[in-house]
Amino acid sequence: MFKIIPPAKKVWIYGAATAIIIVSSSTMAYALNNNIPETVSANVVSSANVTKGNSQTQISNAKISTEYKVVDLSKQKVDLTQLKDELKHKAVNAGVTPEKLDEECKTILASRVPGDKDISAEQAAAYAAAILKKAYGVDFTGYTAEASFSKNSVPNSDNWTVIFHAPNENKSTKRYLASVNSVTGSMLDASVYDLSYKVADNKNLQDPQWVKTAEDDIAKLMPGNVTITSSKVVGATPQTGVSVVCQLSDGSACAVRLTGDNKEAAAYRYFPNGYDGSWDYHPVTANGVG
Repeated sequence: MFKIIPPAKKVWIYGAATAIIIVSSSTMAYALNNNIPETVSANVVSSANVTKGNSQTQISNAKISTEYKVVDLSKQKVDLTQLKDELKHKAVNAGVTPEKLDEECKTILASRVPGDKDISAEQAAAYAAAILKKAYGVDFTGYTAEASFSKNSVPNSDNWTVIFHAPNENKSTKRYLASVNSVTGSMLDASVYDLSYKVADNKNLQDPQWVKTAEDDIAKLMPGNVTITSSKVVGATPQTGVSVVCQLSDGSACAVRLTGDNKEAAAYRYFPNGYDGSWDYHPVTANGVG
């Protein structure tokens, strides 16, 4: 049996409470995409630092498809005035000189443009679609795929984040998101979310079926020569569901967060170098998280 974490007495910082926070390689992609509200971080997870050249989660021979439209956000013109205003309002930039703001703007703009070694937005969307179809069985016919590029200081961690939007979507429509390595197309993370902001009331958190479902969900993303060697629950709360990490036979790991009566996968994260502890639950305290 695993320990059930009781609800916090104070107001939940939802994204922080789940330990599924947007950081690292996908941060810039989210920051430059206004279609992702901050509170969606509860369902969207960031990727681990990638140091292996070839990930087991890469979908072989992903082909560019015409079933969905691809929008390359790296080619969209950025409103510099708006960007400067946003940077100016950040506490860290209080009192920063105009010259420093210009320099920071240039850095941000440069970080969202792919280089010669990187796959295209269309190729990234193809890899992302293949991953999401395996994870969620979704048909992307008629969808629009918005692809954001993010360049990072950590070697081999540049990535594309692709969000698939359904036609005529509303707040309750599911959006599907995947981040892939910008060179190999291998999976970094995947998730599904909507904008209804409903908080689930997950029950029977000690039910072994949570772990069994997690293992089944992760197994379908892995190639046939990779197996699950062990599994552990790293978080279980009524508000966020159950998070399970599976160690894999090639030394990597994959995590999934399940939620709802049907134990549906809200988010996946791949750890090419093994689990790093970043999904371990840290409760909200009077002084913040942890």
